[in-house]
Amino acid sequence: MTARHVYFDESIRPDGWYRLTAVEVAARDVAAVSRQLRQIVPRGQYRVHFSSESDARRRTALRALVDLPISATTFLAPYDRRSDDQIARNICLEALGSGLTRDARVVVVDSRGAHRDRLDRLVFREALRAVGRDDVAYSHRGSRDELLLALPDALGWAIGARRPWRQMVSEVVAEVRLR
Repeated sequence: MTARHVYFDESIRPDGWYRLTAVEVAARDVAAVSRQLRQIVPRGQYRVHFSSESDARRRTALRALVDLPISATTFLAPYDRRSDDQIARNICLEALGSGLTRDARVVVVDSRGAHRDRLDRLVFREALRAVGRDDVAYSHRGSRDELLLALPDALGWAIGARRPWRQMVSEVVAEVRLR
C-alpha cells in the first residue's frame, strides 16, 4: 500500500455543472511531480492559473501534466449559477470523502476563505466519518502555498472547457456525475 496525497479544487462554468477535481499523487512522487510542475510555471509567477493563460501555454502545460504519475477524478453536481454553489459543492465533497482510496492519507484543498473553509471541513469530516476514515490529514491552503493545487485547477479547467482541451486530459481524468 502506497500512501497518496489528494489535491482538489473547483472549476465553475456556466453550463449548469459544478466541478470539483481531485488529483491523487503517490506520496513517494510528490517531490518529483512538484519539480516537474515548477518547470511549467512561467518565470516570475507562483503558479499556472488556467483561466488566465494563453491557449499556447495551456497546450504546453496540459501535455506535460498528462505525462505525470497522477490520476484524477472530476465530480460534477448540477447547480444554478444564480444561487449559492455550496449545495453542489457539498454533494461533490461527500462523494470525494466517501470515495477516497484506502491509501489516501493527505488531502489538500484550495482555500476559499475562513467561513467557506469551515463549511468544507464539516461536510468532508462527516463524509470521512461515515466510511470509518480517521486516518486522513485534511487542510486548506492557498495556491501560493501549495504548488500541486495547480493540478486540479488545470485538469478541472480542461474538462470543463470541452474540445480539444477535454480530449487532451481524458486519459488521466475520470468523470463522476452526481444526482
